[in-house]
Amino acid sequence: MNPKKMRGIEISYPERQFLELRLLGRWSLRRIAREMGRDHSVLSREIRRNRSGGRRYRAEEAQRLAERRRPTPRTGSKIDRDSELAAWVEGRLQAGWSPEKIAGRTTSKLAPKELQGVTVSHETVYQWLYRHGGRYGGLSSCIWTRRRCRWARKSRRLRCSQIRGRTPLALRPADGLPGHLESDSMVWHGRKGLLSAQVDRVLLVCRLRWCPNRTAEETLHALRRTAETLPHRFVRSVAFDNGSEGARHLDFSAEYGVPTFFCAPYSPWQKPQVENLNRTIRHLLPRKTKVRDLTAADWRRIEDWLNNLPRKSLGYLTPNKALHQYLSSGALVA
Repeated sequence: MNPKKMRGIEISYPERQFLELRLLGRWSLRRIAREMGRDHSVLSREIRRNRSGGRRYRAEEAQRLAERRRPTPRTGSKIDRDSELAAWVEGRLQAGWSPEKIAGRTTSKLAPKELQGVTVSHETVYQWLYRHGGRYGGLSSCIWTRRRCRWARKSRRLRCSQIRGRTPLALRPADGLPGHLESDSMVWHGRKGLLSAQVDRVLLVCRLRWCPNRTAEETLHALRRTAETLPHRFVRSVAFDNGSEGARHLDFSAEYGVPTFFCAPYSPWQKPQVENLNRTIRHLLPRKTKVRDLTAADWRRIEDWLNNLPRKSLGYLTPNKALHQYLSSGALVA
């Protein structure tokens, strides 16, 4: 047998018996290695490690020493084997820390002294969280996503959109002027309708309208309301995602003379301002909120609050104040 093919394969007990007998017969290591199909350096290391006190090599004793050195298989995760680490990780999760923050603290200069230098990776925390604390322990509710199980990372198959007349968002004029709106829809549990939201990508002025049905017709009514409540000729374009609620975009474009554009499939980051607006609204109204109790006046108050909220990108001006300054400058007339 080729000795190279035996690399990495542990010596078996019958091989140790063969080695012991040949050593008693005063065979050389190289001759024994040729007979066994092993490298002679492997046999030399085997004898050196498993012969104690200068005595001769014995197969039974070598097998016992080798089994003692063999690592025992680990059961459970690193967190399960360390009660102090488990208590500390659980406490940080309940305090709202993410697994990444927990892992980062254990490896930083601010590592807690009670852990005595023990570190943990964020992947270990996630595996421990979902295997033991996620479904039955309730710890999955401590992380921001609140998922009770991990989702497989699979690429989504691109589907052909049924919306006719779509123009890619990459063709939208990059003039940096106000008036280019981003549109999106939001839904809540236990409610058939949706919230149609539009926001200007520069001035961050937004318009909200609750649609009782998740249809393109209701979204068209919301777009009309947005165009009519903003200054005349202010709207320059509208960007949509690929949801079916934007299927009537050509009707809106024909009525108001405004071009419409669509994001690439599964690329909501191409309209970031409306995504940030959605996140702010979700902070006010989580997904399980009973929005059926909200009236049109309630949505108007939320809209006014958003339009009068100071924004860092506007130099801490409010969107309404930024819109007023833009109109006062006469740029829209020009």
